[in-house]
Amino acid sequence: MKTLLVTGGAGFIGSTFVAQALAQGDKVIVLDALTYAGHEENLNWLRPQYDNRLTLVVDSITNG
Repeated sequence: MKTLLVTGGAGFIGSTFVAQALAQGDKVIVLDALTYAGHEENLNWLRPQYDNRLTLVVDSITNG
């Protein structure tokens, strides 16, 4: 099992990538600012099955 950090993972394309990674058995940490394109709802449908391997961190990569 790999642990992946996915920036922008709460957007449409990012959440699809996250779903595929979880289905392959990876652990995923999503870093997203949840601005115009990122929405937590894009990940919520994954939580019932993968909640123990999915973490959402609401922040921006520009915050040092």
